[in-house]
Amino acid sequence: MSQAMAMLATVLAATLPLSEAELPTSLDLTTIRGLIVQHDGRWPPLDTLARDVVGEVTGEAFHQGHDPVVWLLAWTFDPSTWRQQPLLPIRNVELRSELQLPETQTVFSFTELVGHQPLHDQIDALSRKEQGHKPNPLESKVSEISNTLMTLQGVFRNQTIKPVPDASNALGTWAPIVAPAHGESSGGGSVQSLWASLKEAFLADDAARFADVSGQLVAALDAMPAGHRPTRELIATELHYNEINPFRTAWMAMVGGAVLAALGMWIRQKWFGVIVFVGFLAGFGLLSYGLSLRWSIAGRIPAANMFESLLFLSWGMGAFAIVAMIFLHQRVVPLTASAMGALALALADCLPLDPFVRPIVPVLRDTVWMSIHVPVIMVSYSVLALGVLFAHVQLVVMAAAPRNRQVAENVDTLHYWYIHVGSILLLIGIVTGSMWAASSWGRYWGWDPKEVWSLVAFLGYLTILHVRIDHQRVPKWAYAVGALLIAALMVVVVPKLGPMTGSKVLALAGTVVGMLILVGTRGMLATAVKSIICFWMIIMTYVGVNYVLGMGLHSYGFGTGAMADWMFFIGGIDLGFIAALTLIYFARRPQARRASPGTLPVAASL
Repeated sequence: MSQAMAMLATVLAATLPLSEAELPTSLDLTTIRGLIVQHDGRWPPLDTLARDVVGEVTGEAFHQGHDPVVWLLAWTFDPSTWRQQPLLPIRNVELRSELQLPETQTVFSFTELVGHQPLHDQIDALSRKEQGHKPNPLESKVSEISNTLMTLQGVFRNQTIKPVPDASNALGTWAPIVAPAHGESSGGGSVQSLWASLKEAFLADDAARFADVSGQLVAALDAMPAGHRPTRELIATELHYNEINPFRTAWMAMVGGAVLAALGMWIRQKWFGVIVFVGFLAGFGLLSYGLSLRWSIAGRIPAANMFESLLFLSWGMGAFAIVAMIFLHQRVVPLTASAMGALALALADCLPLDPFVRPIVPVLRDTVWMSIHVPVIMVSYSVLALGVLFAHVQLVVMAAAPRNRQVAENVDTLHYWYIHVGSILLLIGIVTGSMWAASSWGRYWGWDPKEVWSLVAFLGYLTILHVRIDHQRVPKWAYAVGALLIAALMVVVVPKLGPMTGSKVLALAGTVVGMLILVGTRGMLATAVKSIICFWMIIMTYVGVNYVLGMGLHSYGFGTGAMADWMFFIGGIDLGFIAALTLIYFARRPQARRASPGTLPVAASL
């Protein structure tokens, strides 16, 4: 499309009166919200479809405070108006510059973008890339814009809302309601005429007629033969799930529980401890209820993507904390669990992750091992995440109060307990994951990147468990064997790396240094540092394989772009944090050794 056409589209968008783009405000959407449609391999209510489509197009389901069902029907019933309205946000300045879009404009209309030649050129160039090509950040954003335009075009053409079922095939494609051709008659009670009447009532903002026609339309569609149709109880469950937004409520409740737990560190009364426990259970109960609703809607364990795994990460922290509170009676446990659980849920709610229930391929779903492996592995990540929090606390305590060894030992004991339990669960998760792989792919182990990194993380935690004791000396022959194993590993690995580059040499050097730190250092400080290093291996397993390497067979969504930059940025901050506290500890340690043992303060119980 030429530049002249693009300029014409821009002029049309700027001159169209906004009064023509008003939305109805008095309609009762209760009935039409529950209209069963086919979308993305599922049969959700219209409400779910609207939230998904409007969120993809505008960046927020309740765009400008309007119900997403209103937006979806407006785009479907009045496409000529809404093609010209600014709906699609492109807020990144660099992206607008690359696409030669106006610098000061952040939201664009469908007509503007469809008629913009530089965007067309980028889309055409992307379509010519080889299959399997890993897109760079610009290509990823261009692909997102292209997909969004295609989605919105489908809505404008009345191809998105598909409520007409396949009469015989349970897996058949449902169809949109096609209005009768001009001059063609249809029965007054047919779905085509009801759809036309619904359009008229919607555009006229006629609440009474809209409610009446909505009921007739839903009843008429429900009466049609269908190879498969979800029950009305399941649709009601999904509408309830959409309405209450359980995970946002849960992380807010967990924040409240963390505040109560923090107060409990000072208010050492039994009655307040009961309040802390009840507050923590409230957040955990809301999270569990939300997971149960999502499980019912999806018909599978909700652990198929990054969003759902964060939910289980938070749930694992809560479940482990309840067990730990019963057996350890430590006041710090509900504090750390509530804080970390709230953080995981808040990330799931606030990060640009896909929150919608999506189907997964049958090869991954039709096995019991998925329902076993995912909860176990996520609980292990949860426990180890709590452990790394204690590792940071331990570094702070040792640097700030090097003479108060009792507090450091208390934290170290609890930290070691978390690592011990987390490592056992991690091993069980790896084993059950192998069983899942054998059931789904016909092999137990295939050296997939996620499998490799999970094994590397487990071996790292094993070194903490085996090299923790301060007073036992490792015999010299053990170091010699270790050195030979490292040399043998390098002999096997280095030739497979191909031509060596500076970055590869640096990576190998970092690997050797990391192995020396894990095996050759001991003591409370070393345990804390190694725990942090090992948890970064977990992060690489959990996030980096998909968002840095962008490869692997597992079911998390792949991605590129800012995620890798954020990982390196946060990792750099954490490395600086470790280095600073370590230097402070070694600078103050001689003073602690010269201090009289009789002056050591008594540590309060954690």
